[in-house]
Amino acid sequence: LIDCIVRLMKPQAGEVIQDPAAGTAGFLAAADRYIKDHTDDLYTLTSAQAFFQRNSAFTGIELVPDTHRLALMNLMLHGVEGPITLGDSLTPDGEALGKADLILTNPPFGTKKGGGRPSRADFSVTAETSNKQLAFVEHIVRALNPGGRAAVVLPDNVLFEDNTGKRLRHWAMELADLHTILRLPTGIFYAQGVKTNVLFLTRGKTDRANAKGVWVCDLRAN
Repeated sequence: LIDCIVRLMKPQAGEVIQDPAAGTAGFLAAADRYIKDHTDDLYTLTSAQAFFQRNSAFTGIELVPDTHRLALMNLMLHGVEGPITLGDSLTPDGEALGKADLILTNPPFGTKKGGGRPSRADFSVTAETSNKQLAFVEHIVRALNPGGRAAVVLPDNVLFEDNTGKRLRHWAMELADLHTILRLPTGIFYAQGVKTNVLFLTRGKTDRANAKGVWVCDLRAN
């Protein structure tokens, strides 16, 4: 599924690619492999462009120390030295990540430990919720450069939840064109019975009326 998403998003050399919930950096490693396959292992790039790919193209944050170490090792084995930091994207760490041209991520599901809220000065829509996946959607929309793209794996409740969920959807579809929802069969990525989707969106050049229409591709209906 990660390789499929990367092929659909077509990461390009020179783009800043971010995963705010990096895990073991599977998305970033797959994006790096895609770019290397299309640039003869970076040999068709200038030395400055190749340096950028190895050192600055891939950014991310991982919360769990052991997983963070695996992410660093994984990227090192792929020849990537990008800044993957240990921290929490729903705190000022996430603001410090900076902007991206492409975000590929599979954020953690559930609520923050102890019902904690995001602690970010730039959050307005999800500042009062402990629902992590809603807060990650706000991070993703805010972190994209104008015209930037994102593919994110999210549970069903993000699409149907009321109150904060509804406000978030209205806000996100003003700022971004949520053009495709891919409904995944249960049991992909998570335990049997957990229903997930991949949301594909493009950040608008302006902050108004960017949603044009949504394609829903339903893999659950066989």
